[in-house]
Amino acid sequence: MHVISEIDDFLAFLQSPIRSQANEFIAFGLEEYDKKPHIQAMYGVKTLFYRISILLNDSVDFSINNGSFQMSRSCTLCFFSPFHSVTARQKSNLKGQSIQFSESFVHCAYESSRFHEDFPFFWSDNNVFFMGEEEASPLIQLGERIIYEYNALSRYSDIVVRDYLHLFLILTKRIIGTREAVEDISADYSLFRQFFMLVNKSWPVIRTVEHAAKALAVTPAHLWLIVKRLSGQTPLEIINQRVLRDAQTMLLHSELNVSEIGFRLEFREKPHFTRFFKNLTGLSPVEYIRQSGFRNR
Repeated sequence: MHVISEIDDFLAFLQSPIRSQANEFIAFGLEEYDKKPHIQAMYGVKTLFYRISILLNDSVDFSINNGSFQMSRSCTLCFFSPFHSVTARQKSNLKGQSIQFSESFVHCAYESSRFHEDFPFFWSDNNVFFMGEEEASPLIQLGERIIYEYNALSRYSDIVVRDYLHLFLILTKRIIGTREAVEDISADYSLFRQFFMLVNKSWPVIRTVEHAAKALAVTPAHLWLIVKRLSGQTPLEIINQRVLRDAQTMLLHSELNVSEIGFRLEFREKPHFTRFFKNLTGLSPVEYIRQSGFRNR
């Protein structure tokens, strides 16, 4: 199984030259994606971010969480989260849309709403919906607007994209109605989801597996076994990815210096924070800022 943390790493895994603008969000037409080089199949891939696919033809066979293979149809809507392991094979020219966004984007876009609770189809075994053209039409139109605004880079485009995406998800919830996904309620899955949401929503940031296990009323060893089995990563790896995302955001979009950011993230000394950051990125915090080419001031 392949576990991929970042949007651009996923696109690189697909051997596509497409890249996101800030590794937090990307939207594109599948026809444009298909014109560029990319692999035709992937096997057992989990992404630690969210993906929405609208497939408008029968170009793909896919399997979710090692289930039976299904074939995409004229209007196939798919939602993927860190819960899903996906195997997919492209059979013909792609047609449709792809929207991908990170947990950090979710927090920024839906601070006042309960994203995971409001849109449970991201965390469901039944995450694929086959729609008629009429009911899919407003979603396709919203997808086109999201792609347009994402590429426009105009003033307030980021806000417009978030609002369109929120509307897309609300409309999806209304359309699927009684067909709404039934979540996996097994104890192991429930624990994994609680852990993932706890780590990505907590502030101050949870820094240790022991802290997370105590909050979830389980032993660290049990938590390690469940998270590793369901996600392919250890609890500490998922915790560190959250810490890294926050560090990257503050380095580029705050007035804090490196020492202050390290303190905010509960590193006792600046060298500890620098070592942590370099181990995960290959760059020191200062090198990361310079390579990114900007910092909001």
